Amino acid sequence: MDQVFLKTRELGQALVESEIYKTMKAAEDKAMANTDAAETMSKYMEIRGELQKMLSEAEPDANKMQALSDEMDALHEKLQNIEDIVNLTKAREEFNNLIGQVNQVLQFIVTGRLDEPEGGCTGSCSSCGGSCHLN
Repeated sequence: MDQVFLKTRELGQALVESEIYKTMKAAEDKAMANTDAAETMSKYMEIRGELQKMLSEAEPDANKMQALSDEMDALHEKLQNIEDIVNLTKAREEFNNLIGQVNQVLQFIVTGRLDEPEGGCTGSCSSCGGSCHLN
């Protein structure tokens, strides 16, 4: 078992040393240094927390929930127009793709099978061009 954990640590270190990870960390640092991006993200997360809290209430205020949802939508749109956030999102998708590929290799080694996600879609458009999401 020690050998498994040793190799897991080595794999983790290799991931941290990969260019994809370094690119993602640099994008995170740049996005968090961007005051507009950081404030917008913070506000988005705050409102999301409020909505989650309201959803746990027995009788949440539907009007307030709609107003918070609308505000979240506006903040999300704003985030999608901040270049540092766009770059961060892309970098995270690329890292997630790398993790997915590592998981597929591990699955193949352990089971001898390589299962594709349902419909062959990984959920990331960078692997296929996004044609499945154009419908």
